[in-house]
Amino acid sequence: MAFLLVGMALVGLALYLRLRVFIGRQPGGVDTWYYLASAHALRTQKRIPIALPQYLLHDKTESYPVVFPLFLALLPEGWLRRNHWLVSPLIDSAHLLVLYLLAFRLTDSVLAAGIAGLIYAVTPQLVSETRNLNGRAFASLLQTLAMLALLRSDIPSEGPTSLLLGQSNIAPTVVAAVLIALLYNTHTSTTIAFVVSAAALTLVTGHPRFVALALLGLPLAIVLSGGYYLRVIQNHLYAARFWMRNVRLTRAHQIDDSPLLGRTGGTAQTGLYAPTWRSRLALVVRVLGENPFILAMLATPIPENVWAFHMYWWAVAILIWSVLTTFGGPLRILGPGFHYMKASVFPSAYTLAVTVNMREGGLTGFDVMLLISFLASFGALAYFFRVMDKRQTEQTAQTPPDLARATEYLREQPEGSVLVLPNMFADFVMYNSGKPVVWGGHSGNLARLEEFFPVIRQPLTYFFERYRVVYVVLDQHYTTLDRLQIGEATELLEQFGSIGVYGVRTRASPPPVGQSATSLLTRSG
Repeated sequence: MAFLLVGMALVGLALYLRLRVFIGRQPGGVDTWYYLASAHALRTQKRIPIALPQYLLHDKTESYPVVFPLFLALLPEGWLRRNHWLVSPLIDSAHLLVLYLLAFRLTDSVLAAGIAGLIYAVTPQLVSETRNLNGRAFASLLQTLAMLALLRSDIPSEGPTSLLLGQSNIAPTVVAAVLIALLYNTHTSTTIAFVVSAAALTLVTGHPRFVALALLGLPLAIVLSGGYYLRVIQNHLYAARFWMRNVRLTRAHQIDDSPLLGRTGGTAQTGLYAPTWRSRLALVVRVLGENPFILAMLATPIPENVWAFHMYWWAVAILIWSVLTTFGGPLRILGPGFHYMKASVFPSAYTLAVTVNMREGGLTGFDVMLLISFLASFGALAYFFRVMDKRQTEQTAQTPPDLARATEYLREQPEGSVLVLPNMFADFVMYNSGKPVVWGGHSGNLARLEEFFPVIRQPLTYFFERYRVVYVVLDQHYTTLDRLQIGEATELLEQFGSIGVYGVRTRASPPPVGQSATSLLTRSG
């Protein structure tokens, strides 16, 4: 009974924390609408690759990992449209249940299972990530299942898996290989985290099967996808080249840091990696704020228990990789390091819970660090909810009512392309208005995107002409027409609170002959 009640309480707490940002609001998200559009395209086009011509800065066909959109396409379309905001929290809660059941199975302790589940439930990064419909929660669960199958192939077991798969390590190895191939086709950063942790396990155990199976996943992914994964690899290369040129502008302000429109002359002062001591300090705070249980892991002795030993090194490898990709200069092109930490929470929670369960004696340094980690998590969650409640623009969880009203109005207007600022509202406008948008970045060659993002490098009239823009949707809490220098090129059609819907009344001339986007990019650095 205690096992059941604790499990139900943990799932209830996890769901509450993950759904808290939606209470009394219309759910939204940045990537949500891209994934809903992809799922719809898979249902209607019935082929891979799909085409999303409503993204004007994309290639003709998509090259994004396809497993998660396929999963969404299998769900009832009406249910998904109404309840898309539930998908990520439910997947993450299922992940918590896997942890809770495994911890209880391996320790026979409700205390250990409960601590592991509580750590997972309150880790701030997991709460913040599930405000958006994307493939990260799904990929993280898939990564855990693949690693558990891989560990089971190396660690003898007499539990339920032996009844299902037998005593041989062949069946769990095959299961692991298939799951790894699916992971490759699901999410890039989670795949990288898996490969890093598998390599670390090979180093500390001397067993080559971990890294061998992780690398075997690549050709298996190509075969399993019918060759589509080759397009995904090309997509990764496009993204890597893009961020090699623009990593210093990560999370820069699209207008304020623009070489044409900004106040800083194109030198980013607000980006994630801005060259200031405050930015570097903020990165440290950000990493610890996303997962304060890093502090407890620093004080955790290496466990002697075979499962906990493997879990420890699985977690540590990803945490080290997260730090390297955050502070390691060139590695930043692989994405913000704290995105990788999600894949470490499951093994970290298990390791910490087992350490608590096996400790003896009085208060230790580990106990103090674990308590500090819990307090820091609750503090980070309170700060996160406060930021979400107070934010006036660039909302990443809910849909601003004014934006919803403006998009409803836009849907009834004649056909025409739309330019949206801030760009994180573009996906919502695309999906809900049915009109193409000057946006992209999810897939394919990013050369066209680079004119527009991470900072604007061309006059907006250039985009009006090139993409036949008819409407501009602008959140005036984000920037103004004067800053954008398009006051004379547009006229206000309707105003919805801070959201203005403008019509483009004059078309600019195309760029002078010989002045390509590439030359402008080179000139602006």
